[in-house]
Amino acid sequence: MSQSEVTNVKKKALLLVFPFLFLLIGGCVRIEYDATVHYDQSVTLETTYAFRDHPVMKLLNLRLDWDTWKQQANDNGYATRDYSSEDDYEGMVLKKTFDNVDELQNIKEEWKTGPAGILVPPDMEFDVQKEEGIWFDSYVLNTNLDLRLDRIELPGLNLSGSPKQLAERYVRQADIRFNLTVPTGVFVEDGTGLDLRSMKHVEWQVYGGRQNNMTLVAHVPNVKAWIITVVAFVVVSLASFFIWRKYRQNAGDPNKTSIRSRLLGVLIVVLALSIIIVTVREELTTERKAEAVRQAAQTDEFIPTFAVHGLLGTDRTFLRFSQFMEQRGLAKDGALCTVSTESEVDCVINDYSSNRPIVRIEYEDAEASLNNQTKWLNAAIETYEAERNKSFERMYLIGHSMGGVAAANYILNQDEYLIDKFVSFDSPFAGTRLANFGLSASNFGVNTGSAAIRDLSPTSDGLVAFQSKLETWPRSVQVLSFAGRGGEFNLIEPSSSLLLEDYTNNITTETVPYDHFSLHRKTDVLRDTGRFLYEYTNEFNPVETN
Repeated sequence: MSQSEVTNVKKKALLLVFPFLFLLIGGCVRIEYDATVHYDQSVTLETTYAFRDHPVMKLLNLRLDWDTWKQQANDNGYATRDYSSEDDYEGMVLKKTFDNVDELQNIKEEWKTGPAGILVPPDMEFDVQKEEGIWFDSYVLNTNLDLRLDRIELPGLNLSGSPKQLAERYVRQADIRFNLTVPTGVFVEDGTGLDLRSMKHVEWQVYGGRQNNMTLVAHVPNVKAWIITVVAFVVVSLASFFIWRKYRQNAGDPNKTSIRSRLLGVLIVVLALSIIIVTVREELTTERKAEAVRQAAQTDEFIPTFAVHGLLGTDRTFLRFSQFMEQRGLAKDGALCTVSTESEVDCVINDYSSNRPIVRIEYEDAEASLNNQTKWLNAAIETYEAERNKSFERMYLIGHSMGGVAAANYILNQDEYLIDKFVSFDSPFAGTRLANFGLSASNFGVNTGSAAIRDLSPTSDGLVAFQSKLETWPRSVQVLSFAGRGGEFNLIEPSSSLLLEDYTNNITTETVPYDHFSLHRKTDVLRDTGRFLYEYTNEFNPVETN
């Protein structure tokens, strides 16, 4: 076979595997792990693998080999059944009961078979430790899933250049859900402390394009200890009762003696119960440890917030935001970076001490195109990092109006995961009615034919290109989106402001009674934004509790 023929074969193989890669690690896969802990400390694991049909699969006549995967599951001791859902996912469910938590460590190898095999990196940690206590035995699972493309083994596939960049964007859509359910008397937590809302069930979601570190904790009652405690309590209570009766019979005034002895008996019971409650609480809760972790995160990790103004915005757009966060000790007004039309950046750094600096970004041309704004935002971030001389692994982005669209476009254009949280204030992700916008804006002397106005049209080339990439939105980014519905300037439809809700479930949305130009300065909006950005800094949090 000639060299050209070999090359053609490789290209054809790549064409066959590449769409399947998108299917498997993109937004068309559903993997759920449902673990139930029982009283006898056995664990039932129910795993769902499901895929949604994809046009590329039909085009290339690709079929999922469910029969082979079911046979692999049966060989590993799982019972299997078919799975289908109303939203067009089809697949299989595997179910198996493990005699104890320690046996769960075997599933690390089992995960490497079947449809989820490529999602398990070879060096994935899966460590279960038992911590014995007086009243409860705690089982702590520490695991990590690194779903970045370089960490996933794809035999025979070596991506590079544009295909790799595109694949990495699709990897961001991968999501896997973990559910842990426990019976009455058993308590479960996410490793940051016992929450009354999630004592019976807690749920986590991990995302592609990043390393996900996770801690699951189940507190199982120590049956022997509780039996001994109950027996001892009954014996002590009976002994106290008979001693009290004997003492009362020998007392000169039985009524007075009865009151004193009753009070003494109640005191003894209260003290005994208090000792039990305090001991149980000490075993179950790690809240003080969690608070220490949160404070350490606030103190030690450097996470800047970059604030991007919208059309006609200035350096004062997010000044109220910075002042509000400073007053509450959550962040500092760290810098102002001004970007010229030639992409030259001038950063004036106000604060070198804070690990939560707010960096306001001002564009010299506040009516530039979406592509230029995105390019300038990138230049401002790079310049700030260089001049601040402090690298960071995570950052937050906030944007008002078109600034939110530019920030979202920046997120979509990044090959590496850096953005942890994103807040948009009435941003037209699906554009706006150009005639109404232009008419309103012309009252302020806006050039209604500017590049920004043209790009805000729902059918503009800039917005069409932006929206075509939304299917690769990184689900790991925590999003808070505000929509304004009040006052005289309702320029953006809520369906446009809240468009990201269609592409990620890692989002909180709020529709508030304020107009487009004042929304991002209102106290309750700022309070919710501060809580979202700065009060919760843990990398991994439960997505749902009940």
